[in-house]
Amino acid sequence: MKLHLLSIAGLTWALLTFTVAADDDHVNWPQAAGPNHDWTVKTSHKVPLRWSVEHDQNIRWRITLPETGQSGIAIWGDRLFLTTMKPLAIDATEKKGADIVLYCISTKEGGILWQRDLAGDPKAASLYGYGFSSSSSPTPITDGKHIWFWNASGQMGCWTIEGEEVWTRSWTPTLDRPFNKQFEPIKVDNTIINVEPRDPNDPLRRKDAWNYLRGFDATSGQALWIAPDGLTHYNTPMLGQIPGGGRGILSARGAHHGVPETPAGLSLSRADGPDAGETLWQWDSEPEGKALVVQAWDEKYACWLDETRTDLVVLNTADGREARRISWSKNVTVTSYDEASQSFSTRSGIDLQKEEKPITVFPAWHTNINVYPYVYFSCFNFQGRRKGKVLNVGPRNSLARINIETEEVEYLELPFPMPPLEGETTKNTDRFFPEMTFNSRGIDVAEDRRSGRSGWWWCFNGNTIAVNQYLYFTFMCGRVQVVDGSSGSFDETALISLNDLGEFGKTWSVNTPSYSGGHLYHRTMKELLCIEPDESKAKRE
Repeated sequence: MKLHLLSIAGLTWALLTFTVAADDDHVNWPQAAGPNHDWTVKTSHKVPLRWSVEHDQNIRWRITLPETGQSGIAIWGDRLFLTTMKPLAIDATEKKGADIVLYCISTKEGGILWQRDLAGDPKAASLYGYGFSSSSSPTPITDGKHIWFWNASGQMGCWTIEGEEVWTRSWTPTLDRPFNKQFEPIKVDNTIINVEPRDPNDPLRRKDAWNYLRGFDATSGQALWIAPDGLTHYNTPMLGQIPGGGRGILSARGAHHGVPETPAGLSLSRADGPDAGETLWQWDSEPEGKALVVQAWDEKYACWLDETRTDLVVLNTADGREARRISWSKNVTVTSYDEASQSFSTRSGIDLQKEEKPITVFPAWHTNINVYPYVYFSCFNFQGRRKGKVLNVGPRNSLARINIETEEVEYLELPFPMPPLEGETTKNTDRFFPEMTFNSRGIDVAEDRRSGRSGWWWCFNGNTIAVNQYLYFTFMCGRVQVVDGSSGSFDETALISLNDLGEFGKTWSVNTPSYSGGHLYHRTMKELLCIEPDESKAKRE
């Protein structure tokens, strides 16, 4: 694969459009969406771009995790925080549970400084190794003095940085539906915000457990407010700056499995001040759709990205009014990759619905990120029958970039080698890898067969992050594609590297990486990894 240097023009673009916190020697990653609450960070350090866990290239350290887990990684100074599921018994007949383990780990050598248990409600247990989240999915939050942990099965709490419990509280989460809880907790000043139903004794609590944004005092756990608009916990609400001052949270309604949060659409809620929790505006989708994405927005625009549509809906952040709709099927540019010749070709002015095999675009869930003026996402791909319908979903193995201002839409197919493996099975174009979901103790912890796939179809891959102009897309099979978002054209010149988190077919990750102090921290079902830039190891030696 070709390597491309960042041009001066590209560097200027990155500095202008990646609006992030002030640069310093050690930027912390205090919660899921990073220091700027938008999954981006800027740094003067050399950024890790190329690595291989399988071949021990640019891996500073790696430690074994006793059990699978899905949280992101919070970092402050020389400590990082994450959660796993409670280790499954070797002879367990049911790969399901509600208890998690909290970890504080040194960023210097990966040593475990302390760990604690956090139980969940057994009625709200999740599958282990489930490709759509688990009890361990919410990312911890830290301010350098305290650390807040969440168990999506119904308990959260606050500990000191040394692991002393300050408070815990329990709640009754949504039951009787698939365990697809993709919300991430948020901290605003001294308020922590969770996604959960109203309390059981609340007369306004619905029998089918409509979810809400709920604010709690960070130092005591005391309830402060409940937003009036419901939301689906299939989506990931995001914090941002409101035009004119103050902060808000964009959240969404609408998902699979008959969620009660209707009509589908978006709500911008106040996140701080005396009117925290109040709705600033509400937008309803016509027709109704699905909201299984990160609700990315900025002070200018908010976007509705929906698998059931053929266009991106762009709203004005100030009032929620529709600004434009951008078709992601008509008049698009497609850069394809030919495996036989290992070459790329680009076609422009394409209508994907008029291809020889009409292509339906299905934005892959939770892989989207906004870096003005672009919206990026990966595309699910599938060929075959589903629920009696013939589907050709794509473009194949592609990332998408949409310019909100110029309305230019580009697709880039990735060279994404997936060698044949002994024992794998295939249905339609979907491949299932039998050893992908084995934990570090050799136990296959995935009861759901769909968890043993590549990550290009019907799963929740880890969220995408951007470090400077570089975007990191993680796939369930443990591959991480790094793309230069500042590339003038979204073609092969944007490709930086395709990296691995372990051997293909034996590695599983639906986790989101974090960046701090010149290192990228990532995790799999088996390991926690500290990834360093090229040549760092040689310099240390």
